[in-house]
Amino acid sequence: MTQNRLTRRSFLKFAGGTVAIGALAACVPATTAPAGDGGAAPAAEAGSLWVLHKQDYHPEYNDFIRAQIVDYAEANNLELEVAFTAGFEGTGADVQKVAAAVQAGDPPDVWIDNLSPVKLDQLGLIEDVTDIQEQVIEMYGEPAPLPKKLNYRDGKYVCVILHTRGDGGWARTDVFEPAGIDVSTLKTYDELREACLEVSDPDNEMWGWGIPVSRNGDGSWMVNRVIHGWGATYTDETGEFVTLDSPEAVDAVNWMVETWSDPKWEAMLPPGIASWTGASNNDSYLGGIVAYTQNAGTVYAKAVTDGLEIADVTVYDFPKGGPVVEEFMGMGGMYMHMIKGAKNAAAVPDLFLSFFEQEKMEEMFETGISYTLPAYEPQWEWDVITRYPINDNMKAAALHPTAWNAAAWPGPDTAQAGAINSNNIGTDMVANVLSGQMTAAEAVKDAHDKLVVIWQEFGAPGVQ
Repeated sequence: MTQNRLTRRSFLKFAGGTVAIGALAACVPATTAPAGDGGAAPAAEAGSLWVLHKQDYHPEYNDFIRAQIVDYAEANNLELEVAFTAGFEGTGADVQKVAAAVQAGDPPDVWIDNLSPVKLDQLGLIEDVTDIQEQVIEMYGEPAPLPKKLNYRDGKYVCVILHTRGDGGWARTDVFEPAGIDVSTLKTYDELREACLEVSDPDNEMWGWGIPVSRNGDGSWMVNRVIHGWGATYTDETGEFVTLDSPEAVDAVNWMVETWSDPKWEAMLPPGIASWTGASNNDSYLGGIVAYTQNAGTVYAKAVTDGLEIADVTVYDFPKGGPVVEEFMGMGGMYMHMIKGAKNAAAVPDLFLSFFEQEKMEEMFETGISYTLPAYEPQWEWDVITRYPINDNMKAAALHPTAWNAAAWPGPDTAQAGAINSNNIGTDMVANVLSGQMTAAEAVKDAHDKLVVIWQEFGAPGVQ
């Protein structure tokens, strides 16, 4: 696979920011930049370890990850620096900061996050960890389809896959079943919104539809699914060309605008949904005011951990599709990255492998019920997984052969495809119509043209 050379401007397009890399270097300790190809690597600091990890919408899971890192450092007499990176908001600021640290010659050693490994590799921010991942494969077998697709690049593994990250639809049976609705039998978003409208009761603060299309990760996920379900794509199977401007994309945008603005559907939309953040749908579902949402498994895991009654009436729902493509899915993962130029690279393999002791993995699965799911098929038979019936439906989504990789589908993950979500291309496209600034056709053409510029800044043709 040819790796396109990334300019500073194209990197910022991927990261979703406008701050210069030089300015971001002020966010990390100033050091002399490492030598170029063939130059000496930064001196190892055997007595220290610098780790970043994602702050997710599940404090107990975050605490588990943090404790495992701290325990490893203490057991090995390492001076530890550990910090959270942003969780569920649609932003690329942390990618910028890590890039600045790499360029300054003072990078973290490790980053645990669910960002696409292929994209971070194309940006030159992570090391080859094939040897470590192959040790995990010897223990537990091949990774699930989507995590492997996002990780295996040019014959090498560019991260270690910790677990599959549960994702999809979440529904309240105590709201849908009295109306005679089994959400699992619904295949399309058309059918779902009819069902959500039917069970809505605004006078009693119950709204059926808890799915945003605003600027956040959940909003982007929904826009991507509708675009693909209606038969449109952002890019082709090679990932080299932009394909968005199409009648199918216009139809998809019109459907979304109708759903979030037509008075017909108003009764199912909770107040303020147009400005929801990445945590709003979690809070609304757990607060008992919406009957259906799409989210990472953190929403269910937190309900169980906090002992909320809503956990007992929640079911996992395979995400819906559209009139053209009904069924497509893949669950990504949580990934362990060794950062380029890590000063204590020698400590990284043992840190990573410490997470894969079976006792630790079972503790992790128990901590993040139905959020931290197996990335390796034999683990689906472990008691800690099978004792929760909700995991049965999630297994089919995690192992789904389409290995749907969101905006990049049907192509491979690339840095230019990563810029779709980090630059809010899809959500802004819909917002331009909702605000009355553009027609659907104009918004699709505007988004298409922006993507062509991004593709070309990354060295891809963009147009045929």
